[in-house]
Amino acid sequence: MKLYTSLSPGSRLDVERVDVALVIDVLRATTVMTTALAKGASEIVTCLTVNEAVKLAARDRKNTLLCGERACQKIDGFDLGNSPAEYSSDRVDGKTLVLTTTNGTRAIATAALARAVYAVSFLNLTRTAQHIRNQKSVLLVCAGTDGYLTGEDVWLAGAIADRLTNLNPSVESCDSTAIVINAWRNRFGHRETTDSIARTFRETRGGRNLIRLGFEDDLVRCAAIDSLPILVQRVSREPSRFTSGG
Repeated sequence: MKLYTSLSPGSRLDVERVDVALVIDVLRATTVMTTALAKGASEIVTCLTVNEAVKLAARDRKNTLLCGERACQKIDGFDLGNSPAEYSSDRVDGKTLVLTTTNGTRAIATAALARAVYAVSFLNLTRTAQHIRNQKSVLLVCAGTDGYLTGEDVWLAGAIADRLTNLNPSVESCDSTAIVINAWRNRFGHRETTDSIARTFRETRGGRNLIRLGFEDDLVRCAAIDSLPILVQRVSREPSRFTSGG
């Protein structure tokens, strides 16, 4: 396996050359996607703009929820924001979710040309790594925060890369992948827990934004490592649709 990592949204991506792209937006889009599908949502449709989301949802408003945020806050007129706490079974079970976020859905769009795309969070970290361990080429796409590299995405990329190198001895890592592996190992040293990961989120740009806006509890929700072991996999490209796998 050749394992590549894009550390920030501005990085050059040769996504059409890779078998699999793993999109990472720990705080909070890919965590929300994992949570929603685990709680029974039928599918998630991601899009870049608010107008696009509204138009897509209007096709079947009865069975569709408009979801997403701008500047960490729920968009006016939308059903749900971008906190995993909002995505309970009684709210999303059987529903199609149309999702647009500041960073995560843009990262998904940049990965669109990859042959397969998965959304990854700490919640489904190990399950996803196990599923793609025999692919020939994998690209880790960090969404970042407001155009900047952010620590929580780097640590998750490192955790995924670390697991893949343990699962597949043939992994060949690029320099940026080596950087994220070292960042993960140096910070956690294979002693990671939900609490220790959540504490590190408090130091990052994305984490500080959430605390300032009253979403501090989401740091623990987004750090709940391997708590929802499902796959979040793209099943169509235009628009990008994701469903769950066992």
